[in-house]
Amino acid sequence: MENKLSVIMKELNISASALSRSSGVDRTLITRWRNGDRVLSRRSAMLEPVAKTLLDMDEGNKLAELLRPYMLTGESLLEALCEMLTGESLAAMKPRAELPERQTSGEYVAEKRVLLGKKGFRKAALSMLDYLQTLPPGREIVVLCQGKYDWLVGNLPFVLQFVGKLRKALGRGTRLLVINRRGYSIAETAAFVGPWLTAHLRGDIRSLYYDGELPEAIRFVASIRGYWSGRAEEDAEVEDGLYIAMITDPRDIRQDEELCDKYMAISEPASQYGFFSNPEGTAEDAKLWKGDLLVPWDDGAVPDGSFYTMCRLPGIGLVTENEFKLLCGNSKPPKLPGYLFSETGELAPGIHRIILCREDVREALGGKYTLHRTMSALLHKEAVVPREIIAGQLSRLLDMMAKRDDVEVALMPRVSFNKPGLELICWKDSVSIGWLSDLSQSVFSDDKAASGSYYGYLDYVWGRMMLGWKQKDKVSRQIRKWLDGKELDLKEQDSAIVRNWDILPKESD
Repeated sequence: MENKLSVIMKELNISASALSRSSGVDRTLITRWRNGDRVLSRRSAMLEPVAKTLLDMDEGNKLAELLRPYMLTGESLLEALCEMLTGESLAAMKPRAELPERQTSGEYVAEKRVLLGKKGFRKAALSMLDYLQTLPPGREIVVLCQGKYDWLVGNLPFVLQFVGKLRKALGRGTRLLVINRRGYSIAETAAFVGPWLTAHLRGDIRSLYYDGELPEAIRFVASIRGYWSGRAEEDAEVEDGLYIAMITDPRDIRQDEELCDKYMAISEPASQYGFFSNPEGTAEDAKLWKGDLLVPWDDGAVPDGSFYTMCRLPGIGLVTENEFKLLCGNSKPPKLPGYLFSETGELAPGIHRIILCREDVREALGGKYTLHRTMSALLHKEAVVPREIIAGQLSRLLDMMAKRDDVEVALMPRVSFNKPGLELICWKDSVSIGWLSDLSQSVFSDDKAASGSYYGYLDYVWGRMMLGWKQKDKVSRQIRKWLDGKELDLKEQDSAIVRNWDILPKESD
């Protein structure tokens, strides 16, 4: 394998003499490092001067991509380069497009790569996605998890890298099946929840949940059927008590596949997909995972009714039952539980944060009727909503905003609203409803862990929004002007800041 210092010097087109002159390190020593005759140690006093010089000579920023895997815990470029020059190589698993052969006689060589600690686990996860890129498209990764892993997805630099690599893998037809222990929530990692749910709704990722524990000492098992497997086990003698092995031996691969299959057979989804679809389907071709369309809260377990929502137009959770019956017209209303309505025309006690699409609200108030796409999906027919119903809901919101500090409304510009590709409403730790913006798929969940995660995601989005979108006085004034028929034709110009705004921060944030 080519020496890493040699790789970097070739990338930057630097000679040993040039590096020696700029760093003050003897040229002969650099040559020995480059040839592998001497090992560049983390303890070497020359390590940092050489690394600083390499970064200074990187005029085209060519090292950024090479150093990306070494910045999993927020290291600086200098720290990442020092680790790359002195640490283990990431490219230990050889790419192969053919299934590993299971021999029955003679001898063969199988690869096994070992990483240690939480940082090693993050490297393993990224390496798995890189390895996947070398295989034929359309593979499925099965990941079997024991309990919490917030320490993994709670690391934002890692999350951003993982999501980026996962998107590339999904573009090649990859599917991801994650088998979790029931009741687990990734609420602690709110930035990760929205993209994760969107990928589920698009069918790229599935999650199943089981009761009980994995075999003793096993934390994770991952399998790319037939090609590769990996597992993380507890080991008190190693860093963070975590030992990770990635394997291409067919016998070990089959052993991990069988364990994944065992837990897959006793697992099931926690959420009902196809909330806007007809209540029919099977587990293999799922439109609804549960028998009932929607379920009421158990008696005595009804929360205060507060909710958090990000929807283009007011609707679910704000519309009264009488308004909903008007939208149904002569059609029989679907059987829906009361928590979807604002029964008295006022919001129940509790915190309410409502994110609406600025342009959609303005256009709805500028005409006599508007097609409410979400209500249409719910009713399985076109729901043409009179301006009076939209205006009535907004007027009730304005009254509540004036009377109560726990009611807040945001008007998010359409260019920003479109970026998540997701709309969501949730009553914390009780019920959540989410759908893709194109309404191709939706989800209903009465699972406490899932609802708590989605609520955390919307709270995270609220925190990242620009102040002008959610400033109470500004939002109230704007809605009142629209209700009075003012500025309905005034189209605001989105600034570069608005156009560049995103749910997930950039790595430099």
